[in-house]
Amino acid sequence: MKQRHPNTTRNADPEHVRPSVVRESVIPALLNGLIGLIVVAGLWITVVPPEPPGRPVQLVLGALLVLGLCLRSRFPWLAAVWTGVVTAVGWSFGMTEDPFLVTGFCLYVAAERFGTRLFPTWLVALEVLLFAWLLLVSAEGAEASIRGVVLGTVIIGAAWVLGIRTQRMRYETERNARAQERLRLARDIHDVLSHTLGGIGVRAGVVAHVKSSTTDDLRSALQGIESDARDALGELHVLMLQERDETADEAPPGRLVELVQELSRPAIRAGISVHIDADQGAGDLPAAQRTTAYRIIQEALTNVIRHSGAQTCRITIRTEGDHLRIIILDDGPGAALASKNGHGLTGMRERAQLLGGTFDAGRDASGYRVAVSLPGTAGRVETR
Repeated sequence: MKQRHPNTTRNADPEHVRPSVVRESVIPALLNGLIGLIVVAGLWITVVPPEPPGRPVQLVLGALLVLGLCLRSRFPWLAAVWTGVVTAVGWSFGMTEDPFLVTGFCLYVAAERFGTRLFPTWLVALEVLLFAWLLLVSAEGAEASIRGVVLGTVIIGAAWVLGIRTQRMRYETERNARAQERLRLARDIHDVLSHTLGGIGVRAGVVAHVKSSTTDDLRSALQGIESDARDALGELHVLMLQERDETADEAPPGRLVELVQELSRPAIRAGISVHIDADQGAGDLPAAQRTTAYRIIQEALTNVIRHSGAQTCRITIRTEGDHLRIIILDDGPGAALASKNGHGLTGMRERAQLLGGTFDAGRDASGYRVAVSLPGTAGRVETR
């Protein structure tokens, strides 16, 4: 017998479907109905209807208006036509002072979802025909009719324009979010590949230029290159999984100090002495703070390996309150080349700023220095 997938069974369970239906259909309809009742109470019931047709017809039209507004979330075009016709009939018999306010609510949703032009010709023509007819058949006086026509024109036009503006703002926000996501992924891939390939390049260069290398030296270098390549592939695999799982952490699991020790291995194999000085507070950090620190240190070490020509590198990690302060200092003469021949320093600065922190890089009396300050959860700026 064919077995169904567990996810299929769960999604088909009415107990899991019912809350979604209530949230997406019933609650919006009830809220729309409440808005409709307020409009009817304020702009319909307060108007004394002529006899005939009298109050009963006014109440029926008010009920139809509320019913039409309840359809706004699911069927905005139908709701706009429905409420527009009901309001026009109410104006014709002098039963309302509603300046097509409910119709404007419905048109806003229709424009926000389906609109394409800011001032469509069909809307202008429809307003002219509708309000010309109202001026001719309205039971109110000329002054009241003109006032209603002017207010109705403004409300309907404004509702449509606001809907289009909201739609365009949403599209722009989504486009910016996609651009930021692409930039974040590009930074991560750059960090992973540059760090690994930098170490591989240095190791391969040493083996290639040292003529006295033995077979064991060559085998050890090739095994190290293989290990680095596998690590890079593993991190790239994690990055790809993160694009499908927003809850995944960007940095590998583990304490920051342990991660930094792992990052320092390519530099040590390249002949650079790495010293890590971290306090106890660096062991327990928020995920965003730990990830940003990990990526910045990774890129800084890559620059040390590829550009600095350093003999030693010192990494200092300190926690001050909820702030994390990091200093990467090397004694090489050429680390500043990283700022001219790539995007490493730019990426580190962007990572720090996205978390609300500060970044500084430059040469001092001791060598080339990268200093970063990252706020904790209280000062955090969301990056997703």
